Amino acid sequence: MKGRLSRGNVIFSIFLSQWHFLLYIRGLKNNFVKIKINNKEIDIFEGEKLIEAAHRNGVEIPTLCYAPGYQHQASCMVCVVKNCDTGQIIPSCSTVVAEGMNIDTESDELKDLRRQSLELLLSDHIAVCRPPCEPKNCTLRQYTNTYRAKWNKYLHYSAIKTTPPQHISGNLWFDVTKCIRCGLCVYNSKDGFTFKDRGFGMQVVLPEESVGNVDESLWGICPTQALYRSEPGFLQD
Repeated sequence: MKGRLSRGNVIFSIFLSQWHFLLYIRGLKNNFVKIKINNKEIDIFEGEKLIEAAHRNGVEIPTLCYAPGYQHQASCMVCVVKNCDTGQIIPSCSTVVAEGMNIDTESDELKDLRRQSLELLLSDHIAVCRPPCEPKNCTLRQYTNTYRAKWNKYLHYSAIKTTPPQHISGNLWFDVTKCIRCGLCVYNSKDGFTFKDRGFGMQVVLPEESVGNVDESLWGICPTQALYRSEPGFLQD
């Protein structure tokens, strides 16, 4: 009857749909690469960063200079992992996965390196933090506890000077004495935060003429609460 499909046409349509689906899945698989993380073989999207692939597969890697969806540069070296095939220690936040990689994320060697990195970062964290300074409020504190880093091991080498917090706008403030120079606020604020000087004396600064270029939502990616929001009506020292 006109307008109706025969049984043969229905079967052919189902077959064709399944064939297109298989072709689609095959195309997706061509975008996967196989790697090992902690001796477990997993499929990873081609072009993914190691830290993204690990987190997506339930493997936690600590990081202070990376935030999903934001621009960043490898700087904290807390996210280091080991390429077991080459013996290289690499930052997982900037390393793109490659077919056949064999990655270790949890050895004692890596834990020791992360602790050393944290102790160096803590040398510039000279602020007297307002209570409660708890892990849930500060990622740096969380990792310091986890890896048993000594906060004052290199403190006397710091070139950072104690200065009052800088009011940006509304409830948003910036405290340079809490800053570990991860760069997240620099790379994600156009004509806002910037780096001043180089080496041990390098600081993150916000020129007064650039205050209006900083979005208040940026505080959420700061790992140390150097960029933070105060309660309405709260007076800074």
